[in-house]
Amino acid sequence: MPRLRFLDGCAMVGWRANRHPETIWRPEDFVGDYDYYGIGAALVHHAVAVEYHQDVGNRRLLDEIKGLPRLLPQWVVMPHHTAEMAPPDELIPEMLERGVRAARIYPKTHNFPLSDQVCGPLFEALQEKRIPVFVDLTEMSADQAAGLCRRFPELSIVVCGANWGMDRQLEPALEGAENVYIETHFFQGHRAYERFVRDFGPDRLIFGTGLPDCSPGAAVMMSLYEDIPEEARSKIAGGNLLRLLREVRTDMPLPFDEVPEADLPEDDDPIVATLREGRPLTDEFIFDAHGHIAHEGSMGIARNHLPYNDADGLVGTMDRLGIDRCIVSTWSGITEGDPWSNDIALRAVERYPDRLLAYGTVNPRYPDEAWGEMERVFRARRVVGYKPYPPRHQVPLTDGKHRPMLEWADAHGAPVLCHGGMSPGAAVTPDQLAWLAPMYPNAKFLLAHAGSNWALAEALVPVARRWGNIYAEITYTAIMYNLVEYLVRELGRDHVLFGTDCVMRDAAPQLGWAAWARIALEDKRLVLGGNIARIIGA
Repeated sequence: MPRLRFLDGCAMVGWRANRHPETIWRPEDFVGDYDYYGIGAALVHHAVAVEYHQDVGNRRLLDEIKGLPRLLPQWVVMPHHTAEMAPPDELIPEMLERGVRAARIYPKTHNFPLSDQVCGPLFEALQEKRIPVFVDLTEMSADQAAGLCRRFPELSIVVCGANWGMDRQLEPALEGAENVYIETHFFQGHRAYERFVRDFGPDRLIFGTGLPDCSPGAAVMMSLYEDIPEEARSKIAGGNLLRLLREVRTDMPLPFDEVPEADLPEDDDPIVATLREGRPLTDEFIFDAHGHIAHEGSMGIARNHLPYNDADGLVGTMDRLGIDRCIVSTWSGITEGDPWSNDIALRAVERYPDRLLAYGTVNPRYPDEAWGEMERVFRARRVVGYKPYPPRHQVPLTDGKHRPMLEWADAHGAPVLCHGGMSPGAAVTPDQLAWLAPMYPNAKFLLAHAGSNWALAEALVPVARRWGNIYAEITYTAIMYNLVEYLVRELGRDHVLFGTDCVMRDAAPQLGWAAWARIALEDKRLVLGGNIARIIGA
């Protein structure tokens, strides 16, 4: 595969109010990161324009990226009625004169409606010059974006932050307005690019990283590994955004005619070198500690469209990436928790005995049936661990109803995959693990989604340092920047585990999050497979 040229369509530089110390903010640091991750250039806006004042931030952006031609400016704009921003007939010419070819809006954060009376003049002026407008889905729904695009049919709206759980909202919006585009850093649904290209063509996906909050290593993986034509891969990685910027009606030239090549480092480890080429990691041992499947032939569950969501779909994705093994639980197991749910997992293990293993699931609200599953599934050693799910069963892991399963895990040194969070009623918290870990010292408590946010990761660290049978399993759509590096540094390389949640989100971004992490090669190999293999004795 020819090396892809990436053009980032979703990045925010600059000083901001609540920056986490693990993240970057100086524009030159973004350029350094882009070289490591193979990203040639980026469209960037400034945090001050979001958090403090649009015009002040826009002008600071131009000053701070001066001399960095790979960073293209994007201005945050708003309607002119309150005299906080110039009217469109002044604003748009100045943007173009200063080389600004893209706009970004924050209607909720900046407290203005999207009505024609308020925004119509601004959108008409942007449409006239074919300036694309970027907006987060937290600021404007997919349905609103589609309605806006129908009102302004030559205005390109790039919807940022579309995630794997939004297919039922996104697909009607895309069908109803051909000038709606999707930015990709959260667009991590299983085989999402493959399905998108098949249904809508390759021209409406815009690559983005979500920097400085998200990992670029995760962001590049869907373009590298989805089963799509090479032409589509190139368009998504950078060609589509470059086309939108070229279509802007201005006499000012772009600083480059094609997406620049990144200045790649010369000291790639073998894992990163393989990823750059989009090849499966067949020379490495990759073991996913956290997978899910549904019944055979499933294309979704009650809450979400989850395509190709059975054992065959999971193993196909594992093959595409070079993942050797995965431990799965069933969606019905973490919802209903009935015996039928375990049967789905056991059939999958029988079908793929060298690839899949199973966590047993039990609904503790059915104690008589739970006892039967203990005999049939757990004590028969047909599963390798226990997957409780307090968010749906509403029985905290500290409740005595979980005791039979936890005692089994303690007796066998088995993993307990705990849905992690900071709310005791909706997740397993670090404080709860601090109570459970010494009570069941041989059980291995894996805090799933430890990478979902900094508050959870930072709360876990002192608890896991004290109790050696607590581990951080990272998977989450958030793909937090520098989170893997932080956990390895603070917990040690033996206590961080790679997981994907596939077949919910695609495994590719989750693999990239860990595989591109800037940690020692041997540490990376433990995270990617060695640690969970040691835990279950595989």
